[in-house]
Amino acid sequence: MKKFFYLVFFVFMIQVGSTFAGFTTKIMHFGGRNRTYVIYVPDIYISQNKAVPLVVGLHGFGDNATDFSTICLSDIADTANYIAVYPEATPDPFLGANAWNSGASTGLVVINSGVDDKGFINAVMDTIIANYKIDTTRMYIFGFSFGGFMTDRMAAEDSKRFAAAANVSGLRGNSVTALPQVSMPYMHFHGTSDQTISYDGNSTMGFLPGLGMGAEKTVKFWVKQNHCDTIPVIDSMPDIANDGLRFVRFTYNNGTDNVKVIFYKVIGGTHTWYSIPTNDISYCQTIWAFFRQYSRRSTVTAIRNNSGSEIFKIYPNPSNGLTTVDFSTVKERVNSLNIYNTAGELSFSVSIKDEQQIILNDKIPAGMYVVQLTGEHGVIATQKIILQ
Repeated sequence: MKKFFYLVFFVFMIQVGSTFAGFTTKIMHFGGRNRTYVIYVPDIYISQNKAVPLVVGLHGFGDNATDFSTICLSDIADTANYIAVYPEATPDPFLGANAWNSGASTGLVVINSGVDDKGFINAVMDTIIANYKIDTTRMYIFGFSFGGFMTDRMAAEDSKRFAAAANVSGLRGNSVTALPQVSMPYMHFHGTSDQTISYDGNSTMGFLPGLGMGAEKTVKFWVKQNHCDTIPVIDSMPDIANDGLRFVRFTYNNGTDNVKVIFYKVIGGTHTWYSIPTNDISYCQTIWAFFRQYSRRSTVTAIRNNSGSEIFKIYPNPSNGLTTVDFSTVKERVNSLNIYNTAGELSFSVSIKDEQQIILNDKIPAGMYVVQLTGEHGVIATQKIILQ
């Protein structure tokens, strides 16, 4: 029994010791190539030791994860206590610079269509969920420029995963056809004088034809999908800063599940990320204030224990061999242990009699799964496991 205790303690100390505050650059082998992402962990996460939101940030055309990670949403994490992650796109073979496979397209040409960026972003999120305490009902995504295009694609195709989305100076790509399966709180910012991604969607970067449906049409798409009021509440931000801009806010209320769509039309605005005191608004503060209102109900692919902490142990996790599920600390009697894949299909099930732990063999195919404990009154707790 002592040996078992020391082993569990040792594993726990390794996990704690491998969690560092600040910026960390990571490399993931995905889709036949090495992919980069940057993660930001605030000091407060280490000290409070509780499940926190995850914010995914997507950079623009020609940018990279390292540069974009210094955006002010990382600063807000220091007090708001969320983890931020910034995946990096790969070079488009024609344009020669980093660009997302976001559905941005013209005619038959889809930017970076040969890269599985959606799969990469999800894989990065899965890795962070496996290694940090993440409240998976509070995961958010935002992006700038081409990152905004990718944000729109992810919000539509993975709507059950994200609690809210914000698109800055991007559009809904012409080749994106997916409709969100659930309501999606959505925020959009766009300048009327944007010459990189034009407000009306007619041109991109000054030489490419339009790759998306235009700012107002993009917003109206989300208004329609969320079943919001079609007539918005319109108000302007106080015009205090001497920046020659005017920020007009359009709020579409009363969507399904009481979600909102909010559009900031920047009169005279260009392809810029605005902030105070230079401007009358801070995009970062506005986005986080919007995000923090929303959470996604738990599903089989978005797991959160009600207590915000684990009540049973899985180790090692991720695992490439034998895996132990230890539920000796669960107070309620456990009747069964079930494992579901990400499609919600039952992959493994075992009845529990007097056992306090189950050792899973290595016959279950590699992938991400949900381990579920059930008792007399239904589901007791769930946790995610990654098998490699």
